[in-house]
Amino acid sequence: MSKIEDGGSKKSLVKVKSKVETAVEAKSRPAARSVKKERVVAVSPMNNNRRLRNKSNILNERDERPGGIIKDKSQVHSMAKTQPTSERPAQDETAPRPPVALSKKNSEIQAALEIQNRLAKKLTRNSERRRKLAHTMETTAQNRTQERIDFVDFANRHYTDMQGGVHKMKYTKEEYENVIYEAQTIFASEKALVDIDPPCIVVGDLHGQYNDLINMFILLGRPPETVYVFTGDYVDRGMMSLECIMLLFTYKICYPENIVLLRGNHEIARVNKKYGFYEECLQSIPKYGEEIWAMFQRCFNNLPISALIATKILCMHGGLSPSLITLDDLRNHPKPIRNPFRGIVNDMLWADPDPSVFEWKTSARGSGFIFGTNVIDDVCTRLGVELIIRAHQMCFDGYWVVSGKKLITIFSAPMYCNLYKNAGCVLKIDETLCVQMVAFVPESAKVEQVIEEKNRVWDACFDNID
Repeated sequence: MSKIEDGGSKKSLVKVKSKVETAVEAKSRPAARSVKKERVVAVSPMNNNRRLRNKSNILNERDERPGGIIKDKSQVHSMAKTQPTSERPAQDETAPRPPVALSKKNSEIQAALEIQNRLAKKLTRNSERRRKLAHTMETTAQNRTQERIDFVDFANRHYTDMQGGVHKMKYTKEEYENVIYEAQTIFASEKALVDIDPPCIVVGDLHGQYNDLINMFILLGRPPETVYVFTGDYVDRGMMSLECIMLLFTYKICYPENIVLLRGNHEIARVNKKYGFYEECLQSIPKYGEEIWAMFQRCFNNLPISALIATKILCMHGGLSPSLITLDDLRNHPKPIRNPFRGIVNDMLWADPDPSVFEWKTSARGSGFIFGTNVIDDVCTRLGVELIIRAHQMCFDGYWVVSGKKLITIFSAPMYCNLYKNAGCVLKIDETLCVQMVAFVPESAKVEQVIEEKNRVWDACFDNID
């Protein structure tokens, strides 16, 4: 037994010595960061083998339990497959997952992302529309020299094809493109404030009443013999807006110095898309109706806002603006003016006078202002003008005088939409700035009597503006 023990101890000492030498060699080399120093303990072979067997049994037992020590990664998959069903419930990957409750912060982020996605889609649609419109305008510019129409004959056709009632003119896509393109080129060269010399005739709202426009040209003279200033609202409400605007654009192309076309609030896309012009474009040429409507809007964006007759008579569609300080505010205003919704241009398209109002008041129209007579006096003095002519409101007698001789409202669509027995009116201004009212009266004894009475008042008060 002693020999065996001595031999065993000798063998164990040799093993210990080899371990010590190995530890010394490892110490002399640069050690890895995660290496831990081992304690060298001299044990008997019997005890050492027993400890190793016990340790392996413990490891095997822990590996069998969930969460046991696993030295091989391949054991992870084998354990996951062999895990009991009671401990790891089976999940159906195709089954819908229950909704996850979002916190307040996450819900706000999700809402912001949804808004961002909607805006991105809207921008994509708008860019696509602009691309199509740009392509259309480019194609029109290339083809207009090849298919250029005779604009004088085109204007005369509106009289030869004239019939009573609602009789729609037939326009081709090429005629639309030529007229709109040429008119837009001229409007783009004009400033927001146009200067014009008398004599001239100032015209108010037309609203698609094409027959009344033709009658006016026949009675008062066609361009270029007669110079006209139109104050806007050529489209919507009536049934022949396209005929009105196409004839006026054609006259502008033929005689740009003899006709002035100002912008009205119905020459805004968001307005005329709602009140009839958009549908009329679709009915006129269904395949290209929306494209033609978009071309009209691009042309409307270049229309001037106001006209100054002999530096003394200021014309616009709506009225005054608190932002209007000098006439240069209008002259130097940049164009094109896309979809105005505030500022000096928006106010001058939507504003209305009211003698009962002092200074300024928010308009019930939802855009622009209502201004009183004291504002009219102040603006006339500050701008050096003696008369303001505007439209924008229906007058049963065709015109309405505010603040003495300083502001006149005219409306040039008699029998408005066939709903009212109102008169239409235009103003003739001669070289001496004498203002004469010309009324178009419906066949009604009562209306004729009222107009005659107002004419006597007019002649007594408005011999001239001085």
